[in-house]
Amino acid sequence: MNSVQSQTLITLNGVSKKFGNNWIFKNVNAQFESGKKYAVVGANGSGKSTLLKVLAGIITPNQGTVQFGFSDVFQHISFSAPYMDLPEELTLNELFRFHENIRKLNISRQAFMDEVQLEGDKEIRNYSSGMKQRLKLALAFFTESRILLLDEPSATLDEHWNNWYLKTVQQVNPERLVIISSNISAEYAFCDSVLDIGRFKN
Repeated sequence: MNSVQSQTLITLNGVSKKFGNNWIFKNVNAQFESGKKYAVVGANGSGKSTLLKVLAGIITPNQGTVQFGFSDVFQHISFSAPYMDLPEELTLNELFRFHENIRKLNISRQAFMDEVQLEGDKEIRNYSSGMKQRLKLALAFFTESRILLLDEPSATLDEHWNNWYLKTVQQVNPERLVIISSNISAEYAFCDSVLDIGRFKN
């Protein structure tokens, strides 16, 4: 059991989101605490990714509020998703230097390179989808942040890198809040709590 004293980092108050006239979810009330891992689950199209985007500040809810328990919020969020764009004209070495200028990593550059096992001088556009996905995950895992948001983390990963994801996500700083959006139970089986977004359709 986690011995770190928990703090409420995110509170959702009646959060609702719609696209056009279609409500994706309505009146979500939830609290997310530091040092805990949460899963957001539901059928395809139920709003899992949409909720993570709301938490990350990528989109805003139509109704309700998202409250954070600290300031400078977006400097303390790490986010990974298969649809997230990378600067594909850069090499990994160039991306690493750029990233270091805006966010702090919690491992050395060499340790990061050892983790991702990618060619540093190769342009990211020439990586496979699986290579890009593990790079996105590594940037989220190893960037200093209080909140780690992972959407469909094992998408396009082969068995080896899926095992790497499962090992690494369970070894993150125990003070971090981790929220995983998925409908694959193996991706979140270790989580402390599960939020079924499908319950908030009406």
